[in-house]
Amino acid sequence: MTDLKERHFSIDPGKGMKMDGCPCSIYEDGRDVKGYIIPPKGYIFKGFRFDPNASNQVYDGKLIAIYEKEPFNQKVMANLWKFILAFAIIVVVALIVILTAGVFKDPNPKPNHSAKETQVDNPVIAIDSTDIETEDVDTSSAEQTIETEPEVTKTQEKTAQSVANDPNVQFKQAFWTLIHQRTTMMDPYDALFKEYKNKVEGEEYDYLRFTILKDYSTFREWIHKLKTLPESQLQNINTIAALYDALK
Repeated sequence: MTDLKERHFSIDPGKGMKMDGCPCSIYEDGRDVKGYIIPPKGYIFKGFRFDPNASNQVYDGKLIAIYEKEPFNQKVMANLWKFILAFAIIVVVALIVILTAGVFKDPNPKPNHSAKETQVDNPVIAIDSTDIETEDVDTSSAEQTIETEPEVTKTQEKTAQSVANDPNVQFKQAFWTLIHQRTTMMDPYDALFKEYKNKVEGEEYDYLRFTILKDYSTFREWIHKLKTLPESQLQNINTIAALYDALK
């Protein structure tokens, strides 16, 4: 009977990176550790090149990751969510501005009739000086209201813009966009984490870091549970507590 000794190969990510906890491979083609390789930006992982590395006494050789340029269409699709998010933010800000302008607009503006128009409509009736003075006061009040409106609108616009530029708000919107779209690739989650690392905090950030990106095996188990949720239920989940309950 032939005694087959298990072989072990060290992993070299080359120009890319490997996830924390990446083990050595027991296969010469590295099939059991492919999920631990993170390719550099603009490239896709293609496999491993075997290096016998005869001088190493611990491993039976080394597997060096190889990459190739990411096709343009795949690159566009990978960044599509960023364009969607930016467009959504612009639409929200525009709606806030429109609604704010509508709330503070006078629904029944008073017509400003001049003395000349009064004389034409009523040629026989003499114009009392008291009426003219009262009409001037009303016009002044209307002008004051018109001058106040832009100031209030500008304040509302600044508030909306401040909220839209808040990194925590942007991060949460991007996070739930990935969840609601059932994004099954690990790269977008990893890219989101790196983009907002040390910039934001909260439940969504902790969940992304310690649950979704804990390691590749945990990610595969988590995404499997996410894909089993009905579409209507998934779209109504907007808190980490609700997500935890749904994936139990």
